[in-house]
Amino acid sequence: MLIEIWSDIACPFCYLGLTKLQLAIQKKGLENEVQIELRTFLLNPGLKTDLSKSISQYLHEHKQISIDQIEAMNHSIVSQGSELGLDFQMQQIKVANTIKAHLLLHEAHEQGLQWACKMRLLKAYFTEGKNIDDIQVLQELAQEVGLKTDHLDLAILGGKHSRAFTQDLQEAQELGLRGVPYFIFDRKVAIHGAREVEAFEQALQI
Repeated sequence: MLIEIWSDIACPFCYLGLTKLQLAIQKKGLENEVQIELRTFLLNPGLKTDLSKSISQYLHEHKQISIDQIEAMNHSIVSQGSELGLDFQMQQIKVANTIKAHLLLHEAHEQGLQWACKMRLLKAYFTEGKNIDDIQVLQELAQEVGLKTDHLDLAILGGKHSRAFTQDLQEAQELGLRGVPYFIFDRKVAIHGAREVEAFEQALQI
Protein backbone atom coordinates (compact mmCIF):
# COMPACT_ATOMS: atom_id res chain seq x y z
CA MET A 1 0.00 0.00 0.00
CA LEU A 2 1.22 3.46 -0.91
CA ILE A 3 0.48 6.21 1.61
CA GLU A 4 1.19 9.76 0.44
CA ILE A 5 1.29 12.46 3.09
CA TRP A 6 1.34 16.21 2.56
CA SER A 7 2.56 17.95 5.71
CA ASP A 8 4.74 20.72 7.06
CA ILE A 9 7.28 20.55 9.89
CA ALA A 10 5.96 23.64 11.70
CA CYS A 11 2.58 21.93 12.07
CA PRO A 12 1.63 20.35 15.40
CA PHE A 13 -1.31 18.50 13.84
CA CYS A 14 1.11 16.91 11.38
CA TYR A 15 3.22 15.61 14.28
CA LEU A 16 0.06 14.24 15.92
CA GLY A 17 -1.28 12.79 12.69
CA LEU A 18 1.93 11.08 11.60
CA THR A 19 2.32 9.58 15.07
CA LYS A 20 -1.26 8.25 14.97
CA LEU A 21 -0.67 6.74 11.54
CA GLN A 22 2.49 5.08 12.83
CA LEU A 23 0.55 3.62 15.78
CA ALA A 24 -2.17 2.32 13.44
CA ILE A 25 0.41 0.65 11.19
CA GLN A 26 2.05 -0.98 14.22
CA LYS A 27 -1.29 -2.15 15.64
CA LYS A 28 -2.15 -3.76 12.30
CA GLY A 29 1.32 -5.25 11.94
CA LEU A 30 1.73 -3.66 8.50
CA GLU A 31 5.22 -2.23 8.89
CA ASN A 32 6.46 -4.25 5.91
CA GLU A 33 3.31 -3.78 3.83
CA VAL A 34 3.19 0.00 3.46
CA GLN A 35 5.30 2.47 1.51
CA ILE A 36 5.14 6.05 2.77
CA GLU A 37 5.90 9.04 0.58
CA LEU A 38 6.21 12.33 2.44
CA ARG A 39 5.26 15.33 0.31
CA THR A 40 6.10 18.99 0.80
CA PHE A 41 3.51 21.50 1.98
CA LEU A 42 4.34 25.01 3.19
CA LEU A 43 1.92 26.61 5.63
CA ASN A 44 3.66 29.96 5.20
CA PRO A 45 6.14 29.94 2.29
CA GLY A 46 7.19 33.55 2.81
CA LEU A 47 7.88 33.24 6.54
CA LYS A 48 11.11 34.91 7.60
CA THR A 49 12.91 33.13 10.42
CA ASP A 50 12.73 35.27 13.56
CA LEU A 51 14.38 33.79 16.65
CA SER A 52 13.27 36.72 18.80
CA LYS A 53 9.59 35.93 18.40
CA SER A 54 7.58 33.33 20.33
CA ILE A 55 5.21 31.02 18.48
CA SER A 56 2.31 32.74 20.28
CA GLN A 57 3.43 36.16 19.05
CA TYR A 58 3.83 34.82 15.52
CA LEU A 59 0.38 33.21 15.43
CA HIS A 60 -1.19 36.31 16.96
CA GLU A 61 0.30 38.50 14.22
CA HIS A 62 -0.01 36.09 11.30
CA LYS A 63 -3.45 34.63 11.93
CA GLN A 64 -5.02 37.50 13.90
CA ILE A 65 -5.87 35.15 16.78
CA SER A 66 -6.02 36.40 20.35
CA ILE A 67 -3.25 35.36 22.74
CA ASP A 68 -5.84 33.68 24.97
CA GLN A 69 -7.10 31.57 22.07
CA ILE A 70 -3.54 30.65 21.12
CA GLU A 71 -2.68 29.61 24.67
CA ALA A 72 -5.84 27.46 24.84
CA MET A 73 -4.96 25.86 21.50
CA ASN A 74 -1.39 25.20 22.63
CA HIS A 75 -2.65 23.65 25.87
CA SER A 76 -4.86 21.30 23.85
CA ILE A 77 -1.96 20.32 21.57
CA VAL A 78 0.30 19.61 24.56
CA SER A 79 -2.42 17.44 26.09
CA GLN A 80 -3.06 15.49 22.88
CA GLY A 81 0.65 15.00 22.40
CA SER A 82 1.13 13.73 25.93
CA GLU A 83 -1.40 10.96 25.28
CA LEU A 84 0.76 9.81 22.36
CA GLY A 85 4.08 10.13 24.20
CA LEU A 86 5.01 13.38 22.45
CA ASP A 87 6.56 16.20 24.49
CA PHE A 88 5.39 19.49 22.97
CA GLN A 89 7.35 22.43 24.40
CA MET A 90 5.46 25.25 22.71
CA GLN A 91 7.30 28.03 24.55
CA GLN A 92 10.64 26.82 23.14
CA ILE A 93 9.63 26.78 19.46
CA LYS A 94 11.85 28.82 17.15
CA VAL A 95 9.80 30.58 14.46
CA ALA A 96 11.60 29.34 11.36
CA ASN A 97 11.07 28.96 7.63
CA THR A 98 10.81 25.25 6.74
CA ILE A 99 11.96 25.21 3.11
CA LYS A 100 15.50 23.97 3.85
CA ALA A 101 14.08 21.25 6.10
CA HIS A 102 11.77 20.08 3.30
CA LEU A 103 14.70 19.96 0.88
CA LEU A 104 16.54 17.84 3.45
CA LEU A 105 13.54 15.47 3.44
CA HIS A 106 13.83 15.08 -0.32
CA GLU A 107 17.48 14.14 0.13
CA ALA A 108 16.48 11.74 2.93
CA HIS A 109 13.95 10.15 0.56
CA GLU A 110 16.73 9.53 -1.93
CA GLN A 111 18.77 7.87 0.83
CA GLY A 112 15.84 5.78 2.13
CA LEU A 113 15.58 7.54 5.49
CA GLN A 114 12.74 9.98 4.91
CA TRP A 115 10.40 8.87 7.70
CA ALA A 116 13.15 8.81 10.33
CA CYS A 117 14.32 12.23 9.20
CA LYS A 118 10.80 13.69 9.30
CA MET A 119 10.11 12.46 12.82
CA ARG A 120 13.51 13.76 13.97
CA LEU A 121 12.77 17.19 12.49
CA LEU A 122 9.38 17.32 14.21
CA LYS A 123 10.93 16.47 17.57
CA ALA A 124 13.70 19.01 17.04
CA TYR A 125 11.15 21.73 16.25
CA PHE A 126 8.44 21.00 18.81
CA THR A 127 10.39 19.53 21.73
CA GLU A 128 13.96 20.76 21.52
CA GLY A 129 13.42 24.30 20.24
CA LYS A 130 15.93 23.95 17.39
CA ASN A 131 16.15 26.38 14.49
CA ILE A 132 15.33 24.16 11.51
CA ASP A 133 16.26 26.94 9.08
CA ASP A 134 19.91 26.60 10.18
CA ILE A 135 21.99 24.43 7.83
CA GLN A 136 24.31 23.35 10.67
CA VAL A 137 21.33 22.16 12.75
CA LEU A 138 20.02 20.23 9.74
CA GLN A 139 23.44 18.64 9.23
CA GLU A 140 23.50 17.43 12.84
CA LEU A 141 19.96 16.04 12.70
CA ALA A 142 20.70 14.30 9.40
CA GLN A 143 23.77 12.64 10.90
CA GLU A 144 21.71 11.44 13.86
CA VAL A 145 19.34 9.48 11.61
CA GLY A 146 22.18 8.04 9.52
CA LEU A 147 22.14 10.22 6.41
CA LYS A 148 25.31 10.65 4.40
CA THR A 149 26.07 14.32 4.91
CA ASP A 150 29.29 14.92 2.93
CA HIS A 151 27.57 17.21 0.44
CA LEU A 152 24.35 17.86 2.32
CA ASP A 153 24.67 21.63 2.19
CA LEU A 154 24.82 21.46 -1.60
CA ALA A 155 21.92 19.01 -1.74
CA ILE A 156 19.80 21.43 0.26
CA LEU A 157 20.99 24.74 -1.17
CA GLY A 158 22.09 23.78 -4.68
CA GLY A 159 18.75 23.07 -6.34
CA LYS A 160 19.18 19.29 -6.55
CA HIS A 161 15.64 18.65 -5.30
CA SER A 162 13.92 21.80 -6.51
CA ARG A 163 11.91 19.96 -9.18
CA ALA A 164 10.46 17.37 -6.77
CA PHE A 165 9.86 20.10 -4.20
CA THR A 166 7.91 22.19 -6.73
CA GLN A 167 5.95 19.18 -7.98
CA ASP A 168 4.75 18.45 -4.44
CA LEU A 169 3.52 22.02 -4.04
CA GLN A 170 1.80 21.97 -7.42
CA GLU A 171 0.02 18.71 -6.70
CA ALA A 172 -1.15 20.06 -3.34
CA GLN A 173 -2.69 22.96 -5.26
CA GLU A 174 -4.35 20.58 -7.71
CA LEU A 175 -5.79 18.62 -4.79
CA GLY A 176 -7.13 21.88 -3.36
CA LEU A 177 -5.24 21.54 -0.10
CA ARG A 178 -5.57 24.49 2.26
CA GLY A 179 -4.27 22.74 5.35
CA VAL A 180 -2.37 19.65 6.46
CA PRO A 181 -1.80 16.86 7.31
CA TYR A 182 -3.43 15.18 4.34
CA PHE A 183 -3.11 11.42 3.83
CA ILE A 184 -3.98 9.48 0.66
CA PHE A 185 -4.11 5.68 0.81
CA ASP A 186 -3.48 4.03 -2.58
CA ARG A 187 -5.19 7.01 -4.22
CA LYS A 188 -8.51 5.61 -2.97
CA VAL A 189 -9.12 6.93 0.54
CA ALA A 190 -8.09 10.30 1.99
CA ILE A 191 -7.85 11.49 5.58
CA HIS A 192 -7.54 15.19 6.32
CA GLY A 193 -6.24 16.18 9.74
CA ALA A 194 -4.97 14.38 12.83
CA ARG A 195 -7.90 11.98 13.12
CA GLU A 196 -8.15 9.20 15.68
CA VAL A 197 -5.95 6.10 15.40
CA GLU A 198 -9.06 4.04 14.54
CA ALA A 199 -9.66 6.18 11.42
CA PHE A 200 -6.18 5.35 10.18
CA GLU A 201 -6.71 1.66 10.97
CA GLN A 202 -9.85 1.67 8.82
CA ALA A 203 -8.04 3.38 5.95
CA LEU A 204 -5.33 0.72 6.11
CA GLN A 205 -7.94 -1.97 5.46
CA ILE A 206 -8.85 -0.86 1.94
